[in-house]
Amino acid sequence: MSSPDPHLRFTKLFVAAQPSLYGYLMSLVHDRQAADELIQELAERLWHKFPDYDESRPFVAWGIGFARYLAMEWRRRQRRLPLPLDDATLEALAEAAEQDLPAQDARLEALRDCLRKLTDRQREILRQRYEESTPVAAIADAAHRTPMAVYKAIKQAHLALFDCVTRRLDLTSS
Repeated sequence: MSSPDPHLRFTKLFVAAQPSLYGYLMSLVHDRQAADELIQELAERLWHKFPDYDESRPFVAWGIGFARYLAMEWRRRQRRLPLPLDDATLEALAEAAEQDLPAQDARLEALRDCLRKLTDRQREILRQRYEESTPVAAIADAAHRTPMAVYKAIKQAHLALFDCVTRRLDLTSS
């Protein structure tokens, strides 16, 4: 790394790796609130261990080791799991999620690119619906449209994203 400042180096590495680390945590805990808390705890632990980080290794791979441990800790603390999983199953899930990271990164990059290709109106409706969890009726009221028109706009955006991401991933796998 070019910067001698460890705060800046860590911040740049963590910010770049955060989507992959968060996705990995979500794949293990299946709980957005828990993943939000765990990603913060992960950042703290990685910061404390950063002096031991070997910069010849990928930061994401290094962080996943800590993320796996945190997720396993979290799962063990849970008393009410709909389908309790044993440690061997959790380990298998963790390994499968690690192996899928490159494909997840490719899908995420394709999705980001395809989102940029949507119209401003489509992006705004998706942002309100999924980032802000705004009910369709509220989106419709604010836009002076019917809820059915909003549902149709969401469906059109979904189809456009699906087609775009599928084409983009087909091109990269060929």
